[in-house]
Amino acid sequence: MSRFRSVVLVVLASLAASGCGGSTTKPLSPAAQRDVTERFASAVFHGDTDVARSLLANANEPALVFLVRRAAAPWRTQHASIHRPARRLGKRWTIGYSGTRTFTDGRFERVSGHLIVNVVPSAAGARVRFFALARVDQRFSTHHDGVLLPSKR
Repeated sequence: MSRFRSVVLVVLASLAASGCGGSTTKPLSPAAQRDVTERFASAVFHGDTDVARSLLANANEPALVFLVRRAAAPWRTQHASIHRPARRLGKRWTIGYSGTRTFTDGRFERVSGHLIVNVVPSAAGARVRFFALARVDQRFSTHHDGVLLPSKR
């Protein structure tokens, strides 16, 4: 009986070491990672926090939900353009964006930068673990600047 136990233990140990039976996630293809990155960027830069949140690996993590809301809030009424396709940067994905937000008092701002996304496998498929806005360039101006300053013509 002890020989049978040792064989069972060896089989169980080898299964545990190889990862069989315990994982419900599959490795992600680059196409799936790119797709999730582009969908997440589109949701953020169209101000759609619900869609962006649904693409998070942990959609109930308060800090991450706060960051999604904060990133999407300025784009609820005026949308930014995303520059497809997303590009792989090591283990992360980056996608460029640019947009203009106008205000009722005549001022406006031009914003551009990159969204960096870390995509991980989950039981529901590819999901966003974290993201960051990088190289953000904000240029503020007014419609009057073009009339008043010769350099703006």
